[in-house]
Amino acid sequence: MKPSATPAKIIESIQEFYNGKEPEIIYAELDINKECFDTWIRDFGTIANELMELRDENEKLRLMFTNLSLVNQSLRSSLDSLTRSDSKLIDLLIEKRKTGNLRYP
Repeated sequence: MKPSATPAKIIESIQEFYNGKEPEIIYAELDINKECFDTWIRDFGTIANELMELRDENEKLRLMFTNLSLVNQSLRSSLDSLTRSDSKLIDLLIEKRKTGNLRYP
C-alpha cells in the first residue's frame, strides 16, 4: 500500500472498479501497478462490497421511511378532518346516550 493511499481511498477505488471503471484509469490515478491493486482487492474487496450493499439498503430504508411518513401524515390529516366534521354528530350521540334514546332525530 502506498503511503498516500488511505483505507478509505482504497475502498473507494475498489468500489469504482466494481461499478465498471477501467482498472488502468484507477492505476494511473493512484500511481499504482496491477499487483498492488490485486492485493487491495484481495484484502479490502469484501469490505468494499459490504459497504456498497449497506449503502443500497440504507437508501431503500430512507425511501421506505419517507413513503410511510407521507402515508402517516395523510392519515392524520384525514382523521383530523373527520373528527372536525363529525364533532356535532358525536356530541348528539353522547347526549342521546345520556337520555337512553339513541334514535336518530
